[in-house]
Amino acid sequence: MENLDATIVTTAAPAIAADLGVDSAAVSVTVTAFLLTVAVLIPASGWLSERFGVRRVFTTAIAVFTLASLLCALSTTLPLLVGARVLQGVGGALMVPVGRLAVLRATPRQGIIQAIAILVWPGLVAPVIAPFLGGLLTTVASWHWIFSINLPLGAVAFVIARRIVPETAESAPPPLDVTGLVLVAVGLGSLVGAAGLLTGADLDGRAAAPAAIGLVVTALAVRHLRRAAHPLVRLDAFRFRTFRVANASGSLYRATVNAVPFLLPLMFQDAFGWSPVQAAPWCWRSSPEIWRSSPRRRACCVGSASAGCSSPRARSVRRAWRRWPS
Repeated sequence: MENLDATIVTTAAPAIAADLGVDSAAVSVTVTAFLLTVAVLIPASGWLSERFGVRRVFTTAIAVFTLASLLCALSTTLPLLVGARVLQGVGGALMVPVGRLAVLRATPRQGIIQAIAILVWPGLVAPVIAPFLGGLLTTVASWHWIFSINLPLGAVAFVIARRIVPETAESAPPPLDVTGLVLVAVGLGSLVGAAGLLTGADLDGRAAAPAAIGLVVTALAVRHLRRAAHPLVRLDAFRFRTFRVANASGSLYRATVNAVPFLLPLMFQDAFGWSPVQAAPWCWRSSPEIWRSSPRRRACCVGSASAGCSSPRARSVRRAWRRWPS
């Protein structure tokens, strides 16, 4: 549900904009708000699962995500929709990593790779089917149904999670790095806000202040995370060159992949005048052509090669694995 909702809004953006009385490009803030909330709160998910138990946090996250989906469907203005998407991000930030943690904890060591592969594939398939599903629901019903579809899925997931996810004993983890969480949230939020201001046709310097604040606060966040006794995110792995290269190339790849599903539906619907259900198949058809002709293919290959090269280094620190926080 989290991966599906990250991209399903894109095909419905023009319909949402027309219904709420805003520009189509302005709807992108709903996608940004969701993804930014997920990115900021994911580091706290491990601490919460240790403090309150995996099943309790996981089921609460499903409930929050499902409730937020209902609020999204009932939104009548763009600010209300953005607020509901932020609440969705809170649920998604806890739902996905804690759910994966529950699976990996119950998986024998020799089955870890297979379990990770099974967990990753739904996240790869969701962005592929999201444009068509969003276009179909928007054309046949209305854009509200792209969020309402989560209600039965969330209810079923909640019941299943209550039955099959084992409860773990609450522990006393190290104190939550609140300072690091605030710095990361403010830094990333300011940088994303500055990027949003740069999307306007009139670049009047409004992005300078939030960009400067974001850079300064992000630098302070990195400084804090490197010195804190119990940092929100451990940066030790960046000492390895393969890890740095894999993350850099992966970031470039994801930036391109996430931009294409949003830009293509806008072009097909706003510029060509197509309906959402007409635009969705062409988003599918265009993606392979863009893949073959764009630099992201090389970026993905570099990322995969870097990950492969890092395997021997990862085996050399296998004994230290148990000392790493969840």
